[in-house]
Amino acid sequence: MKITDEHRNSYIKKYTLQIGEVEVYENYMIAQLNEGITLNLESVEELLLITKTHFPKDPFVYITVRKNSYAVDPMMYLKIFEIKNLKAIAIVSAKFIDNHNIKIEKHFFNKPMNIFETLPEAISWATAEL
Repeated sequence: MKITDEHRNSYIKKYTLQIGEVEVYENYMIAQLNEGITLNLESVEELLLITKTHFPKDPFVYITVRKNSYAVDPMMYLKIFEIKNLKAIAIVSAKFIDNHNIKIEKHFFNKPMNIFETLPEAISWATAEL
């Protein structure tokens, strides 16, 4: 799977997890989660471990490429609140349903969250949020 083409060799570390793939960069991480998973309190733990390893205190942005369809349990945002240095979430998707879902998800996340059609747009916004 290719998350990014233009940044392909510039990531610090790449993880293949049960829930999907994650690339870690200097001040953001990009995740592309697997088809059919449910991102919930249990499954988000894998992502939290990566954030604690690579961004123990430094501010960062989480970018998710929603190419695949999967469910997001809003309760997982309770765990996300524990990450004080997470500054924003960017969602990459051109799907109508994701535009609708982000309106709901924003009610559970009290930091900037935005949706973009392309990954370069999301990366540009993410770096500006830091």
